[in-house]
Amino acid sequence: MKNNFDKTVFLTRFGLRRDRWSLVAWILVLAGLMASVAYKFEGIYGTSSSIAAIENTLKSPAMIALFGKFNTPMKQSADVFGTEMLIFMALMMVIMNIYFAIRGSRNEEDSGLTELLASHSIGRMANILAVSLELLLINVVVGILFSIGIQFSGMQGIDTNGSWLLGMVLASVGLFFGMVGLLSAQIADNSRNATTISYGIFGLFYILRMYTDLKKPSATWLNPFGIIEKISAFHNNDWRPVWILGVVSLVVWALVLFANQHRDIGSGLIATRPGRANASSFLRGPITLVMQLHRTSIIVWIIGLFILGTTYGSIFNTIGNILKTNPTMQTVFGKAAVNAANHQILLNFVSVITIVCVGLAAIPAIQAMNSLKKDQTKGYLENIFAKQVSRVHVFGSYLITAIIAGELSFIASLMGLYLAGNAVLNHGKLGFQIYLNAFIAYSPTILTAVAISAFFVGMWPKGALASWIYVFYGIYSMYLGSLLKLPEWAKKFTAFGWANKVPVHQVDYGYFGVLILITVVLIAVGIWRYQRRDLS
Repeated sequence: MKNNFDKTVFLTRFGLRRDRWSLVAWILVLAGLMASVAYKFEGIYGTSSSIAAIENTLKSPAMIALFGKFNTPMKQSADVFGTEMLIFMALMMVIMNIYFAIRGSRNEEDSGLTELLASHSIGRMANILAVSLELLLINVVVGILFSIGIQFSGMQGIDTNGSWLLGMVLASVGLFFGMVGLLSAQIADNSRNATTISYGIFGLFYILRMYTDLKKPSATWLNPFGIIEKISAFHNNDWRPVWILGVVSLVVWALVLFANQHRDIGSGLIATRPGRANASSFLRGPITLVMQLHRTSIIVWIIGLFILGTTYGSIFNTIGNILKTNPTMQTVFGKAAVNAANHQILLNFVSVITIVCVGLAAIPAIQAMNSLKKDQTKGYLENIFAKQVSRVHVFGSYLITAIIAGELSFIASLMGLYLAGNAVLNHGKLGFQIYLNAFIAYSPTILTAVAISAFFVGMWPKGALASWIYVFYGIYSMYLGSLLKLPEWAKKFTAFGWANKVPVHQVDYGYFGVLILITVVLIAVGIWRYQRRDLS
């Protein structure tokens, strides 16, 4: 057993050095985001009237679907903070952990580095333990920074126990999904499929969290996102979710070690299906080749976002009946006015959900575009460049695949909303044109995300992280912007804030045209530079 983990400390230090800039960027962004919001909260929800107003809002089905269901009494600004920020920051922690788990495990195997290390005198399981220690260290550091930021924020109702509980429960849910990422890296035999499996599990848990919060609260203990809702920070300060997630993470880690010991380097528990003896006639160029490589990932994202859309759509009747269930409102304003108000509430809900769908649909698009850099670094494109294929052709292949992946995923989510929403609504169904307008208004958002990625792949590949920051900030500013009372300029810092809140308002074709122009310019610059720079 001792030999299996030999040189673990050396590999851990190596991994930390390899990921140092990415680690610094993630930690600064997440810790800075948490601390800045915590400091801002007292000014936003520092009065009893503002707390009472937001409490009623957070108890509505729409907000429960977005932020989770909490039984914490809303008495002070710290209570509102714990309710609004927990699920959102948990999502950020999950994405960070999956990224580093796949990067340190399956990506290293794909590049051949793990095999090279295994040829030296290091333990067979030293690499996987080193990645696990790196994940543990990242989460502990981020959790501590979260706790310190909250504790010294000056919000009313803050106590030390609650601050550290919030920080540590976010660290524990992040660590759990980091272990899920490592397990996915043992199941799949390449990084693309490992990432797809990880995000698939992540999406499944998030969708189940929405369902159980709205329909079956007793089942939330079976879901990591449901478990963290039970901490009751600054009141009962229940640490059981932290211990539960810690134990479950340990169990998943044991499975990771078991799977790692029972497979060969470069292989997975589920092998990729061998291809045909003779390639299809459609597989003659880079475009179809890249699409073939990303086919599984794109299909999973399309299905996943369609299910997410149907889940949100399935609560339309609950949201649309908020005013109808109030007899006083019916008496005072009349049935027609109440129906019109309900319709507006639904349109507002669709506009918020559309932001979530656009942000998620941008993920497979950016993944596809950034994979040009990865495939090139790993030498996969050498056989293509050895033939009479131009760089523009190769670049365009990844670009087209990225756009198709993003737009199809977005369409699938809207179709899920449309079909499930109208299926549960008895009256006031939302027409297809409403969703078509939402697609037209928000499609350039995905295109600009792809264009930013293309720009950095062409100009400065190491800066590809900027495209992720752009998407995450866009989701953050629109998802939490109203609750945090961000200024309008901060919301319009990305294309997410340029869509004129469709379908509440009409499509602004002026913004649409500007975004398309920006997209074209960024892509043109990226291609121009990619043609001229040294690919090494």
